[in-house]
Amino acid sequence: MRELNNFIKDKKINFKKLEEFGFELIDNSYYYHTSLLKNQFKMSVKISLDNSIFTEIIDTETNEAYVLHLLEMKRSGYSEKVYKAYNEILAKIQKECFEDEIFKAGYTKEIINYVKNKYEDELEFLWKKSPKNAVIRRKSSNKWYAVILTISKRKIGLDSDEIIEVINLHNIAEKIEKLIDYKKYFPAYHMNKKYWCTICLDRTVELKEIYKLIDISYKLAK
Repeated sequence: MRELNNFIKDKKINFKKLEEFGFELIDNSYYYHTSLLKNQFKMSVKISLDNSIFTEIIDTETNEAYVLHLLEMKRSGYSEKVYKAYNEILAKIQKECFEDEIFKAGYTKEIINYVKNKYEDELEFLWKKSPKNAVIRRKSSNKWYAVILTISKRKIGLDSDEIIEVINLHNIAEKIEKLIDYKKYFPAYHMNKKYWCTICLDRTVELKEIYKLIDISYKLAK
């Protein structure tokens, strides 16, 4: 079987939708079987609980694995047809059974759920060149009240190239000045440092404190 790494990049499996699609759970992995090109080939897809995905195509006439569709430089007209049918199945599985998961940190996911449940606001990805950066805005005013970014720690003055997720939040100037300690709270990355601060979403600040600051930022965005 061939493993597909790019297929699941920045994606999260919805296991309920896998079952609705027709996958069967066997020994901690989900299996799906279908036919291609009028039953000339059998295609199998295996998705493990660790998010790894494998595929296999069997030629029904020879009962042997078919791999010509994978040889990009050597695909002929026929193998191109197999490749197209194979990709159509994968695209359908991805569309119906996977969800976007740009942000990985547990704190980030909790924050996204918090603003969605309390304010019914969703992430907006505005920059094609920065696909892992998003804003959250207040509907009534269309103003931003939170920005979630994926950056290097060095960008906020820490001596590390580790990539982390952070949140920028708005507050009054006096509060921002008191918050900034270069340990838990940092001058806002890429925003007005007088009215915004940056918080690392790595458990250095408790979630309940971040929620309070989100609420303040939301009010200021009226």
